[in-house]
Amino acid sequence: MIDAIRILKSGDNDDLQNLLQTFNIHSRDADNNTLLHHACLLGNVKAVRLLLDSGVHANASNIDGQTPICDAALSGSAEIISLLLRSKVDVNPPSYWGSPLIYATQNESINAMKVLIDAGASLNSPERNGLCPLHIAIQRRFYAGVYLLLSKGADPNCGVRLTTPLHMAAKLNDVDITYLLLEFGASPISVDKENRIPIDYVPNTSPVYQLLKSVQSELVGDLQ
Repeated sequence: MIDAIRILKSGDNDDLQNLLQTFNIHSRDADNNTLLHHACLLGNVKAVRLLLDSGVHANASNIDGQTPICDAALSGSAEIISLLLRSKVDVNPPSYWGSPLIYATQNESINAMKVLIDAGASLNSPERNGLCPLHIAIQRRFYAGVYLLLSKGADPNCGVRLTTPLHMAAKLNDVDITYLLLEFGASPISVDKENRIPIDYVPNTSPVYQLLKSVQSELVGDLQ
């Protein structure tokens, strides 16, 4: 396995092709990763093709439940993700650390996110700390990712320990993300574990404050 990984890292796919004639493609490393896991993580498209053509198990999981598509998302390769999906892999594997969509969002890999979402990736599944893809995109101020997730149906009110995406945007004092969330139905009156609503986290001179106050006023008017 060590020699095979070294060849993968070198990018010499001719050597890899020669190695595969005698190498057990189902071999695992100490963390139960296959050679396909490593090829996906390195973003080596040609190696992934070779391994898939050789009959490697495309949905094999390591000790954390991560499958090769998780590593492809970590590398940000939409092309590799597409190759794996053609091999009928699970787009939502039960990984301990998070889903492929979580990884693609963390890497701000918009093309990888699009491929995963179009294949049925769960938009609201959290990682181990409770963060959904939308929370992660907001934390990183990954505007294209925020819009993509919302436009594809991510829950604008998904909470992590009662903290909603709008609470996060307010804490960042980010008017663009706040506006997007409100446009897609985020509630400006959701209460977090501190018993505070989003507007409580922004100074009253902020454009975010004015925007939230305006929406809250409209909401109260509609209820009267």
